[in-house]
Amino acid sequence: MSVQRQVNFGTVAALAKGVMLFKPRSTSVGRLIRVKGKLYLRNKGSLVVGRNVSFRTLHTPSSIDVGRHAELTIGDNCFFNYGLDIGCAKSIMIGSNTIIGPMVNIMDSNWHPVDMDSGNESRAVVIEENVWIGRGVLVLPGVRIGRNSVIAAGSIVNKDIPDNVLAAGVPAKVIRQLRVEDTWIRRDH
Repeated sequence: MSVQRQVNFGTVAALAKGVMLFKPRSTSVGRLIRVKGKLYLRNKGSLVVGRNVSFRTLHTPSSIDVGRHAELTIGDNCFFNYGLDIGCAKSIMIGSNTIIGPMVNIMDSNWHPVDMDSGNESRAVVIEENVWIGRGVLVLPGVRIGRNSVIAAGSIVNKDIPDNVLAAGVPAKVIRQLRVEDTWIRRDH
């Protein structure tokens, strides 16, 4: 069922139809939040969402899971396409004016140890301002994606990506520098 409404998460009772919220803890959300489609949200930690954020989940529902004591922060003017999957066990920060394409997975934990000698340590993920993440990208624990950068479709980001670059591949590598002025915004509302 697709419904588009403006949502103010300031009070949990004002959630739009199509948004499922389980056990909210600390939630702070700015004005003009739009959800079109289904967004499953489980918050046992801290969730902070800026102003003018859009979730377009018509084709495939999106899922956001913020674990106990974890912090998920989303800046202003961000757009999230369908099939988004965010798993936050420690800390994920998504900067303002960021565009997230369809079927993107962002996680700060591996969730399970690989063997008896490996731990299940979570590592913070930082996606800086004005970033564009293409379709089907996987962002792994402990990475920072620099300001104004673009991650090409199908890439796996397993190490830091600098500012102002196009990165692509498995694993993602810098392809070229991008010309971006300080005041230019990729997604201007």
